[in-house]
Order: sequence, then C-alpha cells, then structure tokens
Amino acid sequence: MWQYLTPFRIAVILGIGLSALRYSGCHSLELVDTRGLDYRFIWRGPRPPAPEVVIVAIDDASVEQLGRWPWSRPVMARLLDQITAAEPAVVGFDIVQSEKTAALDVDRLRERAAGIDAHSWEILRNAAAEGSGEDAALAAAVKRSGRTVLGYFFESPLIFGKPPAGVTDPKNVRISTYNLVQPSKSGIGETFVPLARVAVPNLPELTAVTREVGYFNFIPDDDGSYRRVPLVIRYKDEMALPLSLAMLRIYRPGVQLTVRFSDHGVESVRLGGQDIPIGDDGSMLINYRGPGRTFTHIPAADVLAGKVPAEAFRNRLVLVGVTAAAVYDIRVSPFDPILPGVEIHANLIENILRNHLLSQPKWAVWVEIGMTVLLVLLLGLGLHFLRGVYGALGAVVLTAAYLAWSQWMFVRMSLPLSLVYPLLGIGLTYISISVLHYVVEEREKRRIRDAFGLYLTPSVARLVSERPELLTLGGETRELTVLFTDIRGFTTISERFQENPHTLVALLNEFLGGMTDVIFTHDGTLDKYVGDEIMAVWGAPLAQADHAARACYASLEMMAKLATLNEAWIARGWPALDIGVGLNSGPMVVGNMGSERRLSYTVIGDNVNLGARLEGLNKLYGTHIIASEATVQAAGDLVTRELDIVRVKGKGQGVRIFEVLGRDAERARWASLIERFEAGVHAYRRREWEAAVAAFAAVLDAHPADGPARLYLGRVRGMMETPPAPDWDGVTVMEVK
Repeated sequence: MWQYLTPFRIAVILGIGLSALRYSGCHSLELVDTRGLDYRFIWRGPRPPAPEVVIVAIDDASVEQLGRWPWSRPVMARLLDQITAAEPAVVGFDIVQSEKTAALDVDRLRERAAGIDAHSWEILRNAAAEGSGEDAALAAAVKRSGRTVLGYFFESPLIFGKPPAGVTDPKNVRISTYNLVQPSKSGIGETFVPLARVAVPNLPELTAVTREVGYFNFIPDDDGSYRRVPLVIRYKDEMALPLSLAMLRIYRPGVQLTVRFSDHGVESVRLGGQDIPIGDDGSMLINYRGPGRTFTHIPAADVLAGKVPAEAFRNRLVLVGVTAAAVYDIRVSPFDPILPGVEIHANLIENILRNHLLSQPKWAVWVEIGMTVLLVLLLGLGLHFLRGVYGALGAVVLTAAYLAWSQWMFVRMSLPLSLVYPLLGIGLTYISISVLHYVVEEREKRRIRDAFGLYLTPSVARLVSERPELLTLGGETRELTVLFTDIRGFTTISERFQENPHTLVALLNEFLGGMTDVIFTHDGTLDKYVGDEIMAVWGAPLAQADHAARACYASLEMMAKLATLNEAWIARGWPALDIGVGLNSGPMVVGNMGSERRLSYTVIGDNVNLGARLEGLNKLYGTHIIASEATVQAAGDLVTRELDIVRVKGKGQGVRIFEVLGRDAERARWASLIERFEAGVHAYRRREWEAAVAAFAAVLDAHPADGPARLYLGRVRGMMETPPAPDWDGVTVMEVK
C-alpha cells in the first residue's frame, strides 16, 4: 500500500476530508474553534470603546454606602431622576423590578400587639401608607424620564425548533418588537430562532410608562463562555428585541428595526440602513473591546450624591447595572472570566453604534475550506522534497503565515476565520507524511543495512542507511584513504597445506576476520577480499574528516593484532604470517559499480592503484606499513620516516613514501633511528656516498634487522662502483607493478 502513497497524494486526501468535514460541520471542532476566537481577541488586545456608552455601576462601594442590594424603589427613582437631569439620550436598566414592594398591614399587626397608644398606631398607619407608594414613585420617575428602557428576561431554558404544546405564557406581557418582520416562505426559518416559554417582566405600572422594554438574556456556548448575543427571541407570535436594540432605536429616532427570515434561518437584521451580521439563529458575535471596566464606570452612589457632572451623561447611552461581586451577575468572556453582564450590553451597543461588527458571512466557509486545502497541498508538496528539521520548519512557517494572515483579517477586516481546520490540516498532513517517510525510509534502511552490513561496521551501516541514494548505480569523486594488505609468501604457505585444505581455510579465515575486526573498529569500510588480500576504504560511504589518521591507526593495530594471532597459531603448530600494508590518500571515485543486477560498492582511480603499489613495495624495503606523502600529511600526529621518492610504473611524477612506525606518543622510541636514517638518505641524494654508507651502517649497528637501511646500503655501494648519470634526481623508478 505504501508504494502507492506519496506526500502530495496524502495531502490531497486530507484536504478533501477536512473540506467535507468543515462543510458538513463538526460540533466538537467548532467548540474548539470558538476558543480560537478568544485567542484572537487576546492577540489583538483591548481597543478604546465609544465614549457614548456609559455604565452606572451598582458596585461594591455603592452597596457598602447605601445598603445591601436590592435597593428600595425610592432610591432607584432618585437614581433615575439624577441621570435624567443630565439629559442622556437613553437610559437602559439591566435590572428587572418584578416584585411589588410589600405593604405593612397595620390593623392585623394591632390585633397581635397590646400596650401601644392610638396616636402611635396612627403614625405607623401613615408611614405604611407612604411606603405603599414606593412602586408608584419609581413609575413616576420612569414616566418623567421619557427615555428609559426597562430590561426583563425570559425564563430558561429557551427552546429551539417548533414550539411544543403548552408553551404559551398565560400572562399578558408587553415586549418591544421589530418594526418589520419578513417571514420565510415555508415558515421553517423562524424555528431557528430560540423560543421563550415564560417572560419575567417589570411591574405593570413600570412597564406601562416606560419608553421601551428589552430582554437581557444571554446564551452561553457549551464551554460556559459568552461570545454571542441573541438579537431575536420568539415569544408567543412576536419577535422580541434585546435591551441593546431597544436602546438604539431610541438613540436613533425614526430608524426602523427589520428582521428577515429565509428557509435557513435569520437572513438579516437591519437597523435602518445598517446591516448587522448575524448567524442563522439570529445571534451576533460580540466584538469585545477589552476586559472589565473598559467602558466608563460611574458608581451609583456618586450619582446619588450629586458628584457626577452632567457632561458625563449628556447625550449618552447610559446603562444601569449591577457590578457588585456579591450579586454574581458575572459572565466569562475572552478578556475577563468575571465580566459583569451589563458590560456585554455595553459592548453590543458599541459594536452596532460604531459599526465595530464581526462578520461571519456564509462565503467565509469557502474561504476557510480554500485556505485549508491550499495549506495542506503546499505542505504536502514541500514535504515531498524536505525531511527532518527542514520539513518541520516548513510546517511551522505555514502555520505562522496563516496565523498572521488570519489575524490581520480579524483585526482589519473584522472576519474571524477558523483556526482549527487549517491548523489541523497542517498538523495531520505533517504527521501523516512523516509517518509515511518513516515507514518507507525504514524499509529502505533495512534493505541498505542488509546490503552494507557485510562490509561496514554496524554503526556505519546505520548511518549509510540514512542515504538510500548510495544504492543507485554510479559514483562520486571524494577525498578518501585506501588500505591494501597482503600476506607475504602465501603461495608457499598454501603448498604446505595442500593435503589439509581445511586448516588453510581456517588459518585464512582467522586472519581475515581479525584484520576485518580492526578495520571495523576504526570505522573503515571493507571493500573486498581478493584471496589473501584485503582492501579497505576510509571516508566512504560515511564522510570522515580524519580518514587518513583512522587508516594509519588501523594499520598499526593490524600489526599488533597479527602478533597476537601468530602466538596462537604457533602454539597450534601453524605457521606465523607476515603482511605488508599500503596506504594512500587523495581523490577517488567511490560508488556502486557494476550492473543493475549486481552492484559492488568500491573505489577506483589512480590513487587506488598507487595504494596497491605501495603495499607491494614493503617487500622491497623490508617494511610492514608504507604510506604516501598525502596520507602522512593528512594523518597528522604519527611517527614516520621518509623512505624514498619513487616513480611507479605508469606515473610521470615521483611520490614520496613513508614508513609508518607508530603513534606520536612513541616518538622517543624511534627518534635515534629516524635521525640516522634521514642523514643517510640526505647524503645519498647529494651523492655523498661515504657519508651515506657511514649513516646506514650506524643504523644497522643499532637495528640490525632494519630493511630500509640494508636496501640503501646496497644501493650506495652499487653507485660507488657505477655512479649514476649527471641528471640523476634521486628518484627510484619502479619498472614493475
């Protein structure tokens, strides 16, 4: 199945699936999306509200001064009179006065009390008569105002859909309604609007004299936060107005309020010529201006005390509401988890008044779908080429780009686009394609590990499996170090075991296994076995900055390993082995050579050939490890001595060759040998034959088995008998490979 999937195909599948999900709707995702709207407000920050909206707050300080809430009707009447005197445009009460003030029954009380004179009872009766007029006092203040909107509420729960039997409120309640209601053709559209069972109005004497009434119901989202306000509620056969629109109708006299239905719900709400964006259920998104007290708050106690100048209310829309914490008229909003309900009305009025309206037109769904598909396809296309950190960075860049663009649309265009679907698309696409990459790459890595596991160390094989392109036919030129090693006199040894070939095979396998272990210990790549010869490479397929040093250290350890093996073989009665090692560094072509049916990962080139020739020179010089000048310079801290300048067959230029003696820590051990030998070589190249003979003889006195000194001593004596031509440059020409 995986071979048929590509990142772009996965992106197409996810784009189609998320588009269908967005179009059909998913309640759980939409609930999460509403939280995204909260973050948009927080990222945007508070905005200054319209100064025309003022809140008279029955706050904690006012309750402390005037007594516990609710206050008496005369106090409320005085408060309204004080506000009205400042000539506001409209006064709205986010308070319901639904209970009559209890009258004191003096005669019934007199029957239960004794010892009180008639005069005292008369005084009490007059006071009770005066108290019974408290409701009338507030009604008179409302009438005097002529610009008051009294708030009321509908009992919960509100019903969506067709009204069940028995929902008609028996009371005859006055509500303010839309000037014009344009019904849907089928009558179904009206059922999208919430239906109220029972209204809890103000006292009849208050309702009779007020200019308008308006409900102050809010409907929270499923998470308890308030983001929308219903602008239409069905009550009996009418469409009721909220407190905010009732106030605005007074503020803009002569302007009609119109609600129009389609078969899919509320199509439009208009205040005069102004369209108010709404949902199918008639609810409006609140464009919160900030946290609590963003609007001007004036304590009710200050108003009653006459401390507030008239300019604070003149021509303003004044909301009277309770903000005292003990009353618990609080709501959860994006900016504030304890926002007083009266501030929601203030935000709603301000939004409509200043046209600070959030719009969610029906075509916004197609914008969200289009952006989701675009982001998913872009990421899918990018992840076709990008992996790891770059792929994650691409997903982050697309996420940041959408967040920035959509936030700009929210702030500048008042269009709150979905966060969930586009970001979910990016997340799912990245995860899905990452899983695809993981599955496919793991399969490729297993294939590569199987292919390379026989001639790479396990650690290198794992790293090589990260680069599947190495298994393609072809190669590349890279700086590498090649090692050749061969058993000296293996033909003779083979003849000794003609009658017992199994022992020969066991000897050879132990030798090859021990040497290969050393190569792998130093992270080399086993190129091939050719009979008793081993070819290894450093710097490929895994790049190694210190490939020359690793190869040299491996060659030294191979000699130490061989000494250990020889001890074991001699104890068994097997012959000891001797080897020569040739090392060379330089540009080589590395890759899979062969055909589509049979590949061999190897290196080729002149520098590879030179490495093989250097291995053969060990027999001539009586050494074990010979390295080229390029290898010695690249390896760094090694103890070496320059053996010669040789011109191998097929090469026009001479090559300096060195014997690798040990690591830098062993320099003191070899210092005397190197000094005497180099003195002899310098004398040899200057044709100072006697000095050369003396130097090489001194080397042999100290190191009788030193092969290079014995070779040079023979050369010098030969040249003393037959001097070289005048143009002799000291280079040794090798006529055989």
